[in-house]
Amino acid sequence: MSVAVEDPATARGLALAYAALEPRHRMQIVDAVLRDADAEGIGASAVLASLLPVEDDVAVARHIAQAMTLAGDRDLHHMGRARAFLAGSELDGGAMLIRPLHGAFVEVLALAWNDAVGITHSAFDPMAHHADAGASACALPDRLHFEEIPMGFAIDTVTVALWNHRRLHRVMPECVEHFADMFSISCTTTEAAPRV
Repeated sequence: MSVAVEDPATARGLALAYAALEPRHRMQIVDAVLRDADAEGIGASAVLASLLPVEDDVAVARHIAQAMTLAGDRDLHHMGRARAFLAGSELDGGAMLIRPLHGAFVEVLALAWNDAVGITHSAFDPMAHHADAGASACALPDRLHFEEIPMGFAIDTVTVALWNHRRLHRVMPECVEHFADMFSISCTTTEAAPRV
């Protein structure tokens, strides 16, 4: 169980296997996580936090939330911070945005763009180990050389690139929706009807 707190592949695998089960079996898995975490001396909330996003049954989700409340936040707090890396400019460049999730896990959005065609490359890693977050740059062109910058400046630059992409294609790249709360744009695929 402790591996699921440190290894994103194990946490994702556990979540996928968990999601494939019937609700009553998922409830049993939650109880088993609580027992095993207690036996191993780790925080159950850190493991349960990986299961909650894939849970679609309200009763089981409530059970997870209650279990996390009782288990406390041991191993759940992320000691990292949001980080941003930028290469190039608003016209031709790329960015990696990294946000802490829980424990050692972060989520990463990597984008490259060109003013003439919009977003040219995009990748989203929903759960990476904070030490490996930079691996998402492999999905972007080699010519990009990233420098860490303040998150606010990165958001402003990426927002310009995303608005340009939306102007050109009338849709946003799918993976951007996971970070939509950071941008002042709507990620819908259709334009809102004008008010009369």
